[in-house]
Amino acid sequence: MSITEIDANGRIRLPMRIRDKLDLNDGDKLAIDQLGDGTIILKKLAKRMGLTIAE
Repeated sequence: MSITEIDANGRIRLPMRIRDKLDLNDGDKLAIDQLGDGTIILKKLAKRMGLTIAE
């Protein structure tokens, strides 16, 4: 388990080993949820490829 802090802007720095393991990069989107016991869950959202419709 790692310990981190929330900065004055509400940002949380994730430890490098977690970012590397989950391949988290600048601009990636995360979903966040809270369980009834106070547990916070972060989940990396899959990148969607842009689709174009041929006319």
